Amino acid sequence: MKLPPLNALKAFEATARNGSIAAAANELGVSPAAVSMQVRKFETFLNKTLFLRKNNSILLTDAGRLIYSQMTEALFNIAETTERILNQDVRPGLVISTIQSLSERWLAPIITSFSEAHPEIGIQIRIDTDPVDFVGDRIDLRLTYGDQFYSRGQSTWLFHDQVTPLCAPDFMARHAAGGRLADVPDEKLIRIEWGRSYASYPTWEDWFRRAGSPRTLDHRKGIRVGGAGIAVAFAVRGAGAMLGSRRLASQEIETGLLVAPSDTALAFSQPYRVVLPSDLSGENYGTQAAQAFLDFLMASV
Repeated sequence: MKLPPLNALKAFEATARNGSIAAAANELGVSPAAVSMQVRKFETFLNKTLFLRKNNSILLTDAGRLIYSQMTEALFNIAETTERILNQDVRPGLVISTIQSLSERWLAPIITSFSEAHPEIGIQIRIDTDPVDFVGDRIDLRLTYGDQFYSRGQSTWLFHDQVTPLCAPDFMARHAAGGRLADVPDEKLIRIEWGRSYASYPTWEDWFRRAGSPRTLDHRKGIRVGGAGIAVAFAVRGAGAMLGSRRLASQEIETGLLVAPSDTALAFSQPYRVVLPSDLSGENYGTQAAQAFLDFLMASV
């Protein structure tokens, strides 16, 4: 593409819009001589006269009017697109990094309440895998499972979760001939994939063993999902029974969309934790917004 010099184009646009070189110079923060030089440079580039200069006033020529109408719109489009891109990179007051299961099922109502209490604090929620780069990604606070990745951070215990079978109210009547979970076929057991970094989460085999009905499952059958939120959605629709957290599925349990056909529960091997970064001296450098959210979070827990 053959394009004119950007500074020359900006000088021409400002001069044409303001009606004078002095006004254009004041807007652009340069001297009138610099604006005149850029306008002449633009005229030389196009080999056209763009302004008629009379005394202290200037008028657009026919060529100047055509260029002003066409190129001004292009300049504004470029400026608008640039501003939109730059605004996407503007850092809010609080950047929270979390894992998907917490963000979907537990964190959303807490963030909503915190935002209502602190409307002056802008919040960004990031879904990340461990470990995160607090400095590189400008993260103020991390919510995660365990803290083995953050020995140098300030780690605070949130809660130690456990799972129990959850299903739709009519699920057992339709899929368990003997009325027990041990009678549910393999293809009706929902399995949650917790990600490549984790292997210590409770499984259906673990639960059947605890319940006194050990069995070997066919892992080629059933539904595998990538998070607790998706598992809840399938369980509510009667697609299967899930091993789920009562805490993370509290809304569905309270409204009767899910029931627990057994009281036998399995605890996770590690608690959920909230981590704030620390500097090289070990002192917390979390922002005031991060500390305010941490206080609010612990009060909510």
